[in-house]
Amino acid sequence: MSSEGTSKKTEAIIVRELDADVFHKRVISLEDKGYVARRETYRILADMNPENGIITHVYSIEMYKQSDDRAAAS
Repeated sequence: MSSEGTSKKTEAIIVRELDADVFHKRVISLEDKGYVARRETYRILADMNPENGIITHVYSIEMYKQSDDRAAAS
């Protein structure tokens, strides 16, 4: 497989939020801008504050967008 004349670079970002609604809105917004979620990186991590016992959840996912260098150079 050859990539003659085509050079693509990948832009990757990690979305992290404490609020599930805010997290999902950001993911949808980025998908509208051409980003693709790497579903295997989706995580919900629980953490407990030792001072008050309150548990918080952090939602995270990696998203990427491929851009064509030739199009950017034009």
